[in-house]
Amino acid sequence: MKEKKINFKKHLFIFITALFIFVSGFILSDQLFQKKLNKLMEIQENLRIDILSSETQFSILNQVSCENLDESILSQELYEISKKLNSIGGSLGEENPDFLRLKKFYSILEIKHWLLLQKASQDCDLDITSIIYFYDKKKDCPKCSDQGYLLSYFRKKYPFLRTYSFDYQLDLAPIQTLKSIYNLKKELPIIIVNNDVYYGFKTKGELEEIIGKYVDLEESTTTESGFY
Repeated sequence: MKEKKINFKKHLFIFITALFIFVSGFILSDQLFQKKLNKLMEIQENLRIDILSSETQFSILNQVSCENLDESILSQELYEISKKLNSIGGSLGEENPDFLRLKKFYSILEIKHWLLLQKASQDCDLDITSIIYFYDKKKDCPKCSDQGYLLSYFRKKYPFLRTYSFDYQLDLAPIQTLKSIYNLKKELPIIIVNNDVYYGFKTKGELEEIIGKYVDLEESTTTESGFY
């Protein structure tokens, strides 16, 4: 009887210890998850503020004269918003409703900026080349991410380039309108340079050849390097 009592106490102690470890782990895990969630909500809120700020800048830029028009800062801000958006997509998942909502807001901003540039190029004779890039999920377009990296490289190398990336499958009326205007086929990735459409993945050399049709890359690179 005494031996049985000792065994019972031993098992009870082991059970209570295991329960304590489990509860402590659960509480710690919950605290870490809540901390991560709060951080994510903070990033989302900051991104919403960035988007609203950019929208206000669009309104201002639409009112200024050609002499005072400088959209380069706004272009850089759009690029920074894009990086934040990709970070949120990695945390929430690309199918998350909150992420898709932010993605739609950002896509609308891109289209607004592209329209502003189109108008400025005509009215103010701006020397800027625009690239519209349509991509899809990796499983449906394995080379799309590689194309995106190359375009980011070109954006840094040639500051006169303005690149706008759109999810081909995103359910957004302005994107559907763009696809309709250019009569796009689903042969991704798709690159549109100054209204000319190019289908399929393009290597670094092929991209340089395409962009070189619209601007002298050597002269542009030399001109830009003088500022650094």
